[in-house]
Amino acid sequence: MTENQVTSPTTKKVSIQDRSILVGDLIIVNGYDVSRPALIRRFAEGGYQVQETPHFLLFTRDEPPKTILVHRFSPQELNADIKHFMVLELKPLGILMQASQYGEILAGIVGSYFPGDVRRAWRYFGANTLQRFLTFLSTVSTPPYPDYTCIGSFVTQYQRICELTTGTSFLDAGCESGFLPLLIAERLPFMERVVGVDARTDMFDVARELAAERHLNQVQYIQADLLSNDLNNIGQFDTVVAVSVIEHFTEEEMYRVVDNLLKVTVHRLILLVPYEQEAEQVYEHKQVFTPTKLKALGEWCVQQLGGAGRIWCENCVGGLLLVERVTAVFTQP
Repeated sequence: MTENQVTSPTTKKVSIQDRSILVGDLIIVNGYDVSRPALIRRFAEGGYQVQETPHFLLFTRDEPPKTILVHRFSPQELNADIKHFMVLELKPLGILMQASQYGEILAGIVGSYFPGDVRRAWRYFGANTLQRFLTFLSTVSTPPYPDYTCIGSFVTQYQRICELTTGTSFLDAGCESGFLPLLIAERLPFMERVVGVDARTDMFDVARELAAERHLNQVQYIQADLLSNDLNNIGQFDTVVAVSVIEHFTEEEMYRVVDNLLKVTVHRLILLVPYEQEAEQVYEHKQVFTPTKLKALGEWCVQQLGGAGRIWCENCVGGLLLVERVTAVFTQP
């Protein structure tokens, strides 16, 4: 067995180069179906120390290459739940402390499935994640732990959004990977226009391919800055949603963002935020929300609407704020 090969459980030789990708100073290796003892032994012979978690092996030494991260996710597990296990298992190891590291490691894990065709890897990631969302949304209850991870949490929120959505046009503000517009178009076929906007467009090509495959012609993806004064150029929508978005802005920026979202909302604006003890740096959160703070934001929204609105707050894997425009506000005598 050469220095660059490991042995699988069937004694087949597997090239590390065919399973690895370089991101920054970190080498990420796809270790699925590779003999764990043989892998640890081979790296130990190279002077590496090992730290192990349920999904990862972290090899470190003083000489370059200093850090090698091996993951053991199967091809079927190539989906958004990887994000959950990254934060859960890699933060304690000290290699995942900033948002930039989060993005690099995720890209490395996904890319390690097809190092020569990273676009193909992201395509698998998108298709697997969408199918998992659709599977969970078709059940009568949300998935329990340990399935209640990244996808499970969002499924709970997406199901509630489906229940609260009104009208025939829908905007997902800060859509990131673009899964929610696809799910809305699938679950609510009466929708005539479903749009996802985000400042970053990394996953838009994959999302557009998935929409085309499923004949979801009403779905669009548009690059837009939620802080921009010309956000209303994208048009107006019966329902506008921002899921885990406004915590990424400072409080001053948040009011500008929400004001922009109110301007493009015809009927309902739905905001979902996490409740945290402190802002999660890995996710680049800039503020912390509580039920009291979320309700105060809702009351501010009603003021912006000149009193022609009402709000509803509830717990939904964090907090959910619904702001509804009304033509008249009635009070109890």
